[in-house]
Amino acid sequence: MKLLPILLLTATTALVNPVSAKPIAPTIAYQKPKHPEKAMTAEQVKGILKEMQQQRNDEEKIAVIKAKLTDKQLGLTINQLATLMNQFLTDDSKLAAAKYAFEYTTNYKSFLDLVNIFSREEYKDALEDFYKKNK
Repeated sequence: MKLLPILLLTATTALVNPVSAKPIAPTIAYQKPKHPEKAMTAEQVKGILKEMQQQRNDEEKIAVIKAKLTDKQLGLTINQLATLMNQFLTDDSKLAAAKYAFEYTTNYKSFLDLVNIFSREEYKDALEDFYKKNK
């Protein structure tokens, strides 16, 4: 019988002063991409360029870049990437190629030099936003 008043008091206290539990934000583990230290030779980039020039459209050209940039042992310099990006007809394709190739660039701190390749301001802004989130 002595237990009943304690239970009633505990239940009443819980209703009056509920324990406030703060939600815990999930921890998202984000690792910065590891960029390659060594860039392709001029001859290797010319080979990619030649293969891109044989494609019919921008989609096929992006596929060439994706097929060639798979190994982080050899990457691209920003100047080499700019040369490849100039093969695209649209800013959409240039942006897609730049975003894909970012983690394969050796001198990625110069990535924003690529904004000069875009003709429209919104693509320049999109590239800057991408860089800020991924640098």
